[in-house]
Amino acid sequence: MFDKDITVINKYIDKETKKANYKVSYIKGFWSSNDGISINGTQLTKNDSLTARILMSEKGYQAPKEFEENQSGWTLKPDDYLVKGIIKDFTTITNLVETYKDIIKIYKIGTKDYGSEDMWHWAITGE
Repeated sequence: MFDKDITVINKYIDKETKKANYKVSYIKGFWSSNDGISINGTQLTKNDSLTARILMSEKGYQAPKEFEENQSGWTLKPDDYLVKGIIKDFTTITNLVETYKDIIKIYKIGTKDYGSEDMWHWAITGE
C-alpha cells in the first residue's frame, strides 16, 4: 500500500547565504485524490483535495525544528510540497505547480500513531 514514489520539497533558510532554498527528497508513500462533488445535507460541496500517507518508519525524517537546524533529511510542515512520482528537474515552485498535476501544497499533517507500530503514519492533506 505504501509503495508509491513521492518527492518531498522542503523550503529552508540556508545558514550561510541566509536565503530561501529548497531540498528535494524521495520517499515511499500512499497517494489518493478525492475529486468530485458531494451533497452534504442540502449543500453541494466541491471536494478536490489530495491526500498522501507516509509511514513514520520512512528513513531520513527529521522533525521540522531539527530539519531547520541540520538542513538534512526531510520533514513535513505546512507550505512544503509533495509531488506524486520522482521529480528530477526541480527548478522553482512556480514551474513545479505549472508542470505537474499531482502536487500537494501541505496545509495539514495528522499523526496517526495508534494500532500496529508497522502502520503508524502521517496523513497529509493539501491543495
